[in-house]
Order: sequence, then C-alpha cells, then structure tokens
Amino acid sequence: MHTLIHQADRLLKGRNFEYAFCGGMAIDLFLGRETRRHGDVDVSIYWPDRDAVLAYMQSAGFEVYEMLGGGKAHRITDLRDQRRVKRNFFCCTADCEWVEWNETGEDEVFAVCFQPIGQSELNFIECICNSRTDTDFLYARDNGIRRALSKAILLREDIPYLSPELCLLYKSTDTERKGYQQDYDNAISQMDAEQKQWLRQALNALYPQGHKWAP
Repeated sequence: MHTLIHQADRLLKGRNFEYAFCGGMAIDLFLGRETRRHGDVDVSIYWPDRDAVLAYMQSAGFEVYEMLGGGKAHRITDLRDQRRVKRNFFCCTADCEWVEWNETGEDEVFAVCFQPIGQSELNFIECICNSRTDTDFLYARDNGIRRALSKAILLREDIPYLSPELCLLYKSTDTERKGYQQDYDNAISQMDAEQKQWLRQALNALYPQGHKWAP
C-alpha cells in the first residue's frame, strides 16, 4: 500500500475529528494494492469538524488554504476569518514544490496552480467537507442520495476510507479525467452486487438522462 497513506493516517489518527481517505487512494485501500500514481492525498471530513482539522493541521506545521473557485485560494491564518465558499481546503508545507502561488492584490488571497507531477512526500493533504446524519453519509451534490455510515466508511488495516461506490459517484462528474476510468474499471470488478446496485441507482438518480457507468 502507498507509503503516503500510512504516513497521513498516522498524522490524523487519534485526533478529535473523524476522517476517511477518499479519491483514488480510497480505491487502492478497497482493492488492497496500489493501482496507479495519485496526484495528491484526499481526505473526507465532516463539516462540524472543519475548524478542529484546520487548527490541528496548522499546529502540525502546515499552512491551510480554502478554495474560493476560479483558481483562487484564501490562506487561513485566523479561524475566525473564513470564506467557506467551497467544500475543500488544502494543507501544505511551505516547501511543497508542486503548488505555485501568485499574488492577486487581495489580502491573503492567491491564484494557485498545481503542477501535475504527483505527490511523493507528505507535504500536501486536501480535505473535503461532507455532511452526515446520525446514521447516513450524505452525497454532497444531492443530499437525497445517502449511504448508511456502516457501508459508506470502510476500514483496511484500521485505516478508514470512503467506500468505492461513493468514490465512483463523485468521480462520475468527470469520467475523462486522468485515472478515473481506470479507478472505475478496477473497483467495479471487485465490488459486490449490493454495492453495484447502489451505485447504479445513485447514478440513475443523478443523471436521469443516462450515464456510461450505469448501463
């Protein structure tokens, strides 16, 4: 399994918030093997834990930036000063070599560019805020699509990760993006019948006009 997964899990485990790996690394955790090189470490957290995660990552030596859209990001230095425009924020060390910042003229707001070289050390973590009820994980783009928490968050070697059917549902919005079709092909072959049925029903609800992953 990818070294970055174990390093990030050690960094996050045992804190006062819940987390689960998502994206391509979650697919790898589901399959139990590294399938491809990933752009970065993606972690799902819950909205109520946002400030706790931000504060902890700052204390661990990371700078934190919340995405604003349009390629811009706001550096959070004071938890009382947040925009909360997007679901995602990223945490990186000052020497992270594959993130470029450019001044915008607005205080603590930068134009950011991510170089497509892939992550090789734990100097970057992207966090994506999600919602839940006491029993269910809510799909961000349509809260009517939900998955029981016991099926949404899985474990491998005590490492939590988002289930493959949820990861694929998120990836379904951009199937031509590099690696996404490979993630689908790898995961769907190992998913059980119930997982496949849930994904198919969720895709049909999200794309009533049809989707190539829901024949």
